[in-house]
Amino acid sequence: MKNTLISLISLFTSCFILFFANGLINVLLPVRMGLDQVNTDTIGLVLSLYFVGMLLGAIYSKNLIKKSGHIRMFAGCVALSAVSILICSLYTDPVLWGAMRILLGFCNACAFTAMESWLSDSATKENRGKLLSVYHGTALFGLFTGQFLMNAADPSTSILFVLSGIFLCMAVIPVSLSRHKGPIVEDVSAISMFKLASVSPLGVATCIIGSGAYASMFNLLPIFAKEYNIVEFELSVYMGVAILGAFLMQFPVGYLSDKFDRRTVLLGMLGLSIAVGLSVPAVASQGLGWPLILATMLTGGILACLYPVSVSETLDKLKQNEMVGAMGTMILIGAIGGVIGPYSGSLLMKVFGSSALFYFIVTAEVALASFVVYRMSVRKALPVEEQESYVMQTAMTAVAPELDPRTQYQEPKYALSGQAKTAQDLAQLDPSAAVKMARAVAIDDPQKGVEVATAVASVEGIDVLRLYEVMKEAAPFDMPKITQAIVTTKPDLAYELVSKLAQWYPTQVVSVAQDISESMPELRKEMARVAVESAPENATQVAEYYAQILSEEQEAARPADRGDETTDQEVVEIASQIMESAPQQALDIAVAIADAAPENIVEIAAGAAEIIHQQEESGAVDLVAEQTQSENDLAVELAQRLSEVSPQDTAEVAGAIVDAIPEAASKVVDAISKGDNSKEGEWVDLIDQPPKG
Repeated sequence: MKNTLISLISLFTSCFILFFANGLINVLLPVRMGLDQVNTDTIGLVLSLYFVGMLLGAIYSKNLIKKSGHIRMFAGCVALSAVSILICSLYTDPVLWGAMRILLGFCNACAFTAMESWLSDSATKENRGKLLSVYHGTALFGLFTGQFLMNAADPSTSILFVLSGIFLCMAVIPVSLSRHKGPIVEDVSAISMFKLASVSPLGVATCIIGSGAYASMFNLLPIFAKEYNIVEFELSVYMGVAILGAFLMQFPVGYLSDKFDRRTVLLGMLGLSIAVGLSVPAVASQGLGWPLILATMLTGGILACLYPVSVSETLDKLKQNEMVGAMGTMILIGAIGGVIGPYSGSLLMKVFGSSALFYFIVTAEVALASFVVYRMSVRKALPVEEQESYVMQTAMTAVAPELDPRTQYQEPKYALSGQAKTAQDLAQLDPSAAVKMARAVAIDDPQKGVEVATAVASVEGIDVLRLYEVMKEAAPFDMPKITQAIVTTKPDLAYELVSKLAQWYPTQVVSVAQDISESMPELRKEMARVAVESAPENATQVAEYYAQILSEEQEAARPADRGDETTDQEVVEIASQIMESAPQQALDIAVAIADAAPENIVEIAAGAAEIIHQQEESGAVDLVAEQTQSENDLAVELAQRLSEVSPQDTAEVAGAIVDAIPEAASKVVDAISKGDNSKEGEWVDLIDQPPKG
């Protein structure tokens, strides 16, 4: 982790400078418009337009990265941000400033996407959460310190605008000097807002209301402060404590959100914020003091926590494969709230005075609290231990879904090197020449050879099995890596490729099959089959390995995924695959898998019994190592061993076995009833019934 952070110093430096400049801009614009006697509702509209740009940036930023690359897109957008703020220094025209706010929001969204894509490239499954915390901490620290630059010059002059432009330009330098290349950015299919609202009404409501209230407070707070003569350095302190609260409140809220029912915590947060928010105008009339600082810090902190709570609440209701798309939609919903909030608040402030800002926020919170109570009455709470974890973020710095540690980790993909691209182009014209090129590169540099061979294998018309044999001659010691790489490109040839590997390197095939199974779960059945066929003596160990993986996945399954029968079906299919490949060890295999997945024990018993019956019909013997047993004896042993795994399913297991081997019924009944004579009649009755599944 330490080395990762060191390698990202240039990125975090640019991140801090970028948010430092934005911290100044966020205070400078409303203050300057106030000094120029711009109407409050106009100020709110201009500030709201920033989120229009954010919304557009969230939609189009990935396309820009694909066309220009991470560094060029970051540099271009941040430079354009500097242009937008410098243009604002020329004329105090609300129309011009509104257009520049849209441009600034768009450029910031693109810059954030570039930084987060860079982070996702450096993140692993284990350190994503820590990197994300450092990123948000850096961003909020930049916003906090940037407030104080307001005291460097008179806001009625152009100096602060120029300083903002200078710092934005400076943010480009650390990243531009880096040689880092970001991963390929892939499009993610977002979930529609209507579908998301139907799945998690409370999550969506909290997102849009919380984001609107948060944007209102942090954009219109300087106007509120001016009415109470909180200006110059006091204004910096006042705005700074609001940002500080947004950072500090993440920790207690995150802890409570993970330890208690999230809706109860949300209701408590809203209740506290409502009480404190109502007191802010009265406290402000006494001047800037500790009561006002504490009240503003609590209000700003709670509002900042509503967005991450809404994300966690929404993810609780979604399947694992829906989380990334949902988080992208949540970012858009948050931006919509940001568009609505400041302008709505400014309209009320124009009519009722600046104090209406907090009354507007309180009204929004009361509405949300009422909806929380309603949702608690119509939907049962999710057990605390099954809730998704809280992840620190704010609506202003919403994280890229790929970085969130709750989403499924995907290895970053990179653009092809020059050699690989040349080989791929050559393969389309002359497949034979491309194979020869892959061989030559592998002999010279086996690591590059893996990439070139994979690129060539991806081209239609290439004889992949021939290419595979050529690579074995060129780089024999790298065949496990080459196998895994080509399988990712041609998964339909996985069985043939790994089977060939088994012929050449029988001692390595089991580990390669396991690695492929981990990276490509859809190939588990084929990999289990080839592993057992190549090393039948290890069939039980292979079964235990796959059983352990499936058991861990079932234990870690999220509530929304438990209604999916795919995992249960996969357990049964893998068990059948391994038993068919090594029928001599069918009993041990069945017990190993049933022990890890007892909820599928009846189906596993049926599969094992069918294997035994097929072996009997074919005249096979020695189903148990070094021992010849009759079909009936094997059925009895199977029933006894599986009943030890799951005693409560004994009757149904016996029924499944007898259904496949009817001749063994009496012996199975005698064997399983010895342990509990009081239920012998019950065993017989249940065995007469068809087994479940």
